[in-house]
Amino acid sequence: MRTATLATVLIALSVLVLGARTIGDPLFAWGSGLGFAALCIAGLKTSTIREWLLLAAAILLSVLLLQTENGWEAFAQAVDLAAFFAAFILLLTALKIAAERSNSVLTVGRYLLRQPPSGRFIATATGGHLLGVFLNFGAISLMAPLIQNAAKRGDGTTDTGLERRQMSALLRGFAWILLWAPTTLSQAVLLTLFTDIDMGKIVSLGIATSVLMILIGMLYDRVEWRGRTPAHLAPPPFPGLALLRLAIVCGSLIAATAVLQITWGFTTALSLMFVAPSVTLLWFAAQRPQGTAVTRQLATFWPALKGNAPGLARSAIALGLSGFIGRALADVLPMDTLTAQLDFAGVPGWLFLAILPILITLGGQVALSPIILVVFIGQVVQTIPSLPADPTNIVFALSAGWAISMFASPNATATLLIAATTNIPPTRLTWGWNLRYGLVCYVVLVVIFAVIEAI
Repeated sequence: MRTATLATVLIALSVLVLGARTIGDPLFAWGSGLGFAALCIAGLKTSTIREWLLLAAAILLSVLLLQTENGWEAFAQAVDLAAFFAAFILLLTALKIAAERSNSVLTVGRYLLRQPPSGRFIATATGGHLLGVFLNFGAISLMAPLIQNAAKRGDGTTDTGLERRQMSALLRGFAWILLWAPTTLSQAVLLTLFTDIDMGKIVSLGIATSVLMILIGMLYDRVEWRGRTPAHLAPPPFPGLALLRLAIVCGSLIAATAVLQITWGFTTALSLMFVAPSVTLLWFAAQRPQGTAVTRQLATFWPALKGNAPGLARSAIALGLSGFIGRALADVLPMDTLTAQLDFAGVPGWLFLAILPILITLGGQVALSPIILVVFIGQVVQTIPSLPADPTNIVFALSAGWAISMFASPNATATLLIAATTNIPPTRLTWGWNLRYGLVCYVVLVVIFAVIEAI
């Protein structure tokens, strides 16, 4: 009964948010806010300490916010943002309900993870990156257990070296989707905060940087493990049919999103929120056993949704509350007064950009979610009278900081998901295995910042 109630609230919240963003009726706006509040209440029993702490911080900020001038208006805007973020991650992450049951996904995942040593890092990192584009955090939940399974020796012991290299490759590949993929929360957040940017530049620069960082990750892996004999795994046959099926799913997601953008003028994030659940249901229906009717297969989706409801609710609550906190914090603090005193006239644009990833990554070390800092910094930046850098480059720098925090911060969502699935401590995944790689990436990013600001 509890999971059924939670699943119902998740559906209601999604419908209300979509209605608020398209129809524009105030009833939908109020309904989406109440829906998010209902989600927080219904999901408390399955929440972790992280969600409880975020909720406590949100309540405290709400009390302070409502005492300010125009407090109710600012509160309503923060709640609206929280509901939107919660619905976005919910609808996109729900793709994993179909993905986890897909033999094609499992086949491709096993094939990527069992490549010869020379191509294993690239296969795992690229696979995590591409699967992450349309499965989001579902790619992490899917591939992490496959890596642990592939690292098992015949006697049942674990090849810890292989496990470490593959987990690191997964994190390093997955994190960089935040630079460009419209299916990620980072792009939804930043495009909500910054509207006057060059989207073509973001995508092209993000893809090019992602490729560069994955290659750097491969070279770093080889240097780090030089002189050691890698484990050899017998690769399965090339999964041509499975790859074709996944390409159809991915292509359908992209094409339908583009159609909605062109025909209705929706943003990328809003288009994806309509398309993702449709693709999820169609993909789920296509997995029916031979001889099973489509209606009968779809009838099993509700039990599957109920089974996934606690996990989906935790992600939606955590990210929604984080968005609320970031927005409310910017409204509670006298940002106009503070930023009016800041003079960035003499600050080089590249230096301003270089500071942003540091702030986001350092915040992650003290349990501040990247989304809190990105939303807060985004609000602060917009109050600065004269920006020292191009807004598009600022969005890129914030995305880069968020990406680095994914493998350098023990409190990042991707790290916590892997830790929960594999029982590997988050600090080992980040500080122990990937912090030095993060420092190398940061140095490279500073050079990129200098180049794009000079152009």
